[in-house]
Amino acid sequence: MATAGPNGCGTGADDAGTGTITWSNPSNVTTDSSDATATLGGPQTTHYLVATNFGFSIPAGATINGITIKWKRQQTGADVHDDRIRIVKGGAIGSTDKASGSNWPGSYTEATYGSSSDLWGETWTVDDINASNFGSALSATASVGGNAAVRFCTATIDYTAAGGLFRQSVDIGIGGPFFSNPI
Repeated sequence: MATAGPNGCGTGADDAGTGTITWSNPSNVTTDSSDATATLGGPQTTHYLVATNFGFSIPAGATINGITIKWKRQQTGADVHDDRIRIVKGGAIGSTDKASGSNWPGSYTEATYGSSSDLWGETWTVDDINASNFGSALSATASVGGNAAVRFCTATIDYTAAGGLFRQSVDIGIGGPFFSNPI
């Protein structure tokens, strides 16, 4: 099995597909030095913060085995936590949810979602992963209130290269050598 990444996203955007609170500076999710932020009263939920354009170039014919997403985030306030963590395929936010009920930490920490064998309830092709509209979406919520800040999102893809195993044998005989490639 091969691994590509972790790759950082190249695009960050606010998507009003859930919640009522808009993310400020959503494009900041492309860097590890600036924040995308949302201020939540209680109880409130943010829009999706969508990270896409990871710049993958998985080789043609590969089989996608798993997707790992990491969001680097923190809270200030009382109880900010995940509302929804989703995959983005072809620009559409998926329905499989990986949200944790745990409060976000008070300092920047990466949270991991998915794994080397988790396909997020989807069937994937190389073109899906290599597309600029592949990514992840995050929404935060708070029952009392607080500030959500996200600094970076990465994706790692585990895959099996096309052809799998390769073995070459050489037969030496009259008129040889003869090469064969049984798989």
